[in-house]
Amino acid sequence: MQPVTNDTEIIILQHPKESLHAKNTVRLLSLSLANITVLTGKQAADFSQLEQSLAANPATTGVFYPSEKSTELSAVTVTSSARIKRAIFIDASWKQAYGIWQNNAWLNRYPFYKLPLHHCGQYTIRSSDLKYSFSTLEAVAYTLEYVEQLEPAPLLSLLNTFTTQWQRFIPRQD
Repeated sequence: MQPVTNDTEIIILQHPKESLHAKNTVRLLSLSLANITVLTGKQAADFSQLEQSLAANPATTGVFYPSEKSTELSAVTVTSSARIKRAIFIDASWKQAYGIWQNNAWLNRYPFYKLPLHHCGQYTIRSSDLKYSFSTLEAVAYTLEYVEQLEPAPLLSLLNTFTTQWQRFIPRQD
């Protein structure tokens, strides 16, 4: 495991079921990133302290969730007037993530971003048919690449090792 020193504050809103899941990539992020906070919950009350803290300590904040109002993250978006200093991610299944977003209207105070489609999710342990299917680890790695020009390879390598370990337990279909 290679430590990654990130300036951008990474905040993960994690669904309680996801926090217990063995295939959870946020654990790996927590062990790797220097600047990360993981909060577990679903409802606004679960994140009220965070909401108050963000309001009291303004910094350029973005929510990384592929909603209809999300702007595609690009070199242009991150070099505009203010660099993103705080990035919020939702870690859950798609249905659970949608629920967290809907139950936390305060997130709508911040701009929403999504990753460009030319990135492909490599997390094969769990699958989805959606275009924007990235593990939280991948989403954070690619976001830090855009926002800080941090090389995503150390985090993606960690994900590949994790995936390889899991594949040892998956029965082969020869």
